[in-house]
Amino acid sequence: MHAEAATRQRKAKRLASVALLLIAFLFSIWYIRFDWIAFVTGIPIFIRFLATDFFPPNLSSVSDYAKPVLDTLAFGIVATCFSALIGSAVGLMMARPTTPSGKVRVALRGIVSFLRNVPFLLWASLLVVLFGVGSLPGILALILFGSGFLARVYAESIEEIDPDTLEALDACGATYWQRLKHGVFPQFMPGFITWTLFMFELTIRASAVLGLVGAGGIGSKIKQTMDLFQYGKTATVITILIVMILAVELVTQKIRERLI
Repeated sequence: MHAEAATRQRKAKRLASVALLLIAFLFSIWYIRFDWIAFVTGIPIFIRFLATDFFPPNLSSVSDYAKPVLDTLAFGIVATCFSALIGSAVGLMMARPTTPSGKVRVALRGIVSFLRNVPFLLWASLLVVLFGVGSLPGILALILFGSGFLARVYAESIEEIDPDTLEALDACGATYWQRLKHGVFPQFMPGFITWTLFMFELTIRASAVLGLVGAGGIGSKIKQTMDLFQYGKTATVITILIVMILAVELVTQKIRERLI
């Protein structure tokens, strides 16, 4: 009887959750005044626009996109390296097994939460105002975003390591740096490699978007061609971007398989 009551209670909670989700969805549709008629009638217009203006891609200026592609890859590499260095230092001070003090840990977690919760596109927009149009605002925006993201996941990875190893080192009288070298780093390295490569993939995608706010990279070509209504060239740039992202994912996957 107890098992049946527990089963009925789980079913009731599940139904209540589904009902709340449905109510929230319907309320949101009503609140934003979502126009179903415009949505349905807009689909054929959108498809016709793609078929007539976007396709086929205009391949007449493919060579002009080589530099923006290299810029985007360079943004990703530079931003990932700086983010990994900063994130590692901050992550070590944020994680419970390696933090110098509880106050430092709490303060850094607050700073990292702030960095993570500000969208990188907003960082880029603010930095473009400060430094002007160019690559510097884009790289700084990616570093700010990446440092906050990596610091958080690095700290979580460090907190998941086996505490018995650290306790054994403490019992032997190991110093702080010896604990890091022999206890933390060997267990942390697989997580470090995985998250750093994942961050590189994110920065490649993000750096492509940053060009839309004047922060350089291949995204600047997307904005330029769309502003000039050269949608065939826009389709070419988007195709190049998709191929580049897929290639980066393939390369990082191969690196991950070799190192871990």
